[in-house]
Amino acid sequence: MPAHESPSTSPIRRAATTMSMSMSMGDDHGPGNVTNLPLSDPKCDSDACSAFKAAHQESQATVSYDHQYDYGHYITWYYLAAIGIAMLFYIYRLNRNRRARQLPPSSTKSALTYKALALIRMVNYRHFRGRVGDYFGIPSLGNLILIAVTAIFILLLTFLVHPYYRGHRGYGSPPLAVRSGLMAQALTPIIVALAGKVNFITMMTGISHEKLNIFHRWVSYMCLFLAITHTVPFIVAPLRDGGYAVLKKQYYKHGSMEYTGTPPLGMLVGIVILSIPWIRHRFYNFFYRLHIPMYVAYLGLLFWHSKHEKDAWVYLYATLAIWLASCAVRLFYKWQTFSIFRNWFQGFPAWIRELPGGMTKVTILAPSDFRWKPGQHVWLRVPHLSVLQNHPFTIASTPRSLPKRAKSDSYANEMIFYVRAHHGLTLDLLKSVENYDIVEDHGRPVSLHVDGPYGGLVEDIPALYESQIFVAGGSGVAACLPWIQYSGKRITEESAMTKNIHLIWMVRYTSQIQWIKEELQPLVNAHPDLIHVDFFVTNSSSSAVSSVDSEKNSEIGDADTKPSEKSSKTISPKLGKIHTKRPYLPDLLPSLLTARRTFVLGCGPESLRTDLANAVSAEQKKVLSGDADIITLHTESFGW
Repeated sequence: MPAHESPSTSPIRRAATTMSMSMSMGDDHGPGNVTNLPLSDPKCDSDACSAFKAAHQESQATVSYDHQYDYGHYITWYYLAAIGIAMLFYIYRLNRNRRARQLPPSSTKSALTYKALALIRMVNYRHFRGRVGDYFGIPSLGNLILIAVTAIFILLLTFLVHPYYRGHRGYGSPPLAVRSGLMAQALTPIIVALAGKVNFITMMTGISHEKLNIFHRWVSYMCLFLAITHTVPFIVAPLRDGGYAVLKKQYYKHGSMEYTGTPPLGMLVGIVILSIPWIRHRFYNFFYRLHIPMYVAYLGLLFWHSKHEKDAWVYLYATLAIWLASCAVRLFYKWQTFSIFRNWFQGFPAWIRELPGGMTKVTILAPSDFRWKPGQHVWLRVPHLSVLQNHPFTIASTPRSLPKRAKSDSYANEMIFYVRAHHGLTLDLLKSVENYDIVEDHGRPVSLHVDGPYGGLVEDIPALYESQIFVAGGSGVAACLPWIQYSGKRITEESAMTKNIHLIWMVRYTSQIQWIKEELQPLVNAHPDLIHVDFFVTNSSSSAVSSVDSEKNSEIGDADTKPSEKSSKTISPKLGKIHTKRPYLPDLLPSLLTARRTFVLGCGPESLRTDLANAVSAEQKKVLSGDADIITLHTESFGW
């Protein structure tokens, strides 16, 4: 140190000299100054470096980070528009019911309109057969087209805009990742809205929740696809910048969204895998107990992952509001145990009776103010078997007509259910009757808790259709009985245009026909020229056809016993015909479609519903050729 420099000033002067030399040399940048470093320098990795800042700004100008949030809005507007269109169609259907009671429906449309609707139905009703369709729950062709259009829309939003990546991870998150993540988050409210038993979309569109469940499942698949698309760029971008070390550093960085995004992705993968139909059916109790808790956890993890970025939480708040509102309505209105109109913690009195062929008949005595419509179902909870489990069952009866000024507690409605024993609760229900010493004829007395009713149809079937055809397999007849009862009542009241009702019921054993004898026999007696019944016993090798009446039904043994000549001439009125063979619906159905306006309802195994849907789809040619006006189909299923 020179003698004339004081110790206190010499370091400052030396530092100034060093800085001056560094700046003048140009290729020797000090560790604290990165402003003028070239972009290729590894130290030029933040906006403190002018070259990095310029590249960062150029990248954002090309594909704005803020603009990626608009893609969530596009998804929202898409499904709101779809709901709006369905609402308009719902209003049309309600208005059609009103007009059907005022003038003949056949005079309200032109032949061209009928043919256009027939083409739509021909496509919409078509189903795919095979193991792949059964395993993954492939819907009808019409629903599949709507799902495909939605998928294409999402794919275009996701991949149409370039670039997918930025030049450097430090320039911002990859645009592909941001917009796909926002679109996945935007699907969250509609996924929950499509799932609820108390369904606000049902209230606005008239589409029952079990039909909407198809879209709930497929939109969830799309959400998983978007979530994976959201994840992959966050892995690729740091790998491109510097390999695994950079990825690891980015992943474990404090507040890293890569880290917080892993748990919700894993949760979503688990939810979707368990929801695949063949897995859900095989492990239903496992799925039932985990599905909602896993989704609640998924929603909470999304709040953690999103960090209140712009409007990302809006979708989550909307999801939470929809779910809580649905739960509140279901708990305090639909679930009769906690309904604000009932005494809490009390079930409805019921009787359980064993029927032939592994069938259980459940009769519930409901308050007179508990009403339901044909085709609706409820969820039953059986406390003496399981407090936690509840299962959906179609109501096989119609509510009693009450006299005027009747008090709500002075009359009771009988809700009847036919429950086929498979496994789990349904099998336990049958065993509980077998092991019980029944003193009274109507069965074992129990208390059951009812949640419902749900579902049903918007159309006024008796006022709109001249012919009604019901095709049922096994316990699926429960979905047909209330419509036959209701239509018979409307015909008696002269408020229906129906002139023919045909029931086709497939059972394994002839003895099972007596399941519905006491319900069906009075209807056939009251309308012998209106109601026609064909029983198909599927396990017999004989193709003989015989007539049966109510007395004969109670005497029939198993299906291998052919009816004798004497028994086929028993007293009338006759209940129907027994065919000891399996029907081929594409051959059977055309001969039954003789009216101008026909309604077809099917309920039974998946194979039956598929065959029936394809047969009705093929028969739309009658409308196209002018031989009919409308041939419409409705199928019932409890595959959700």
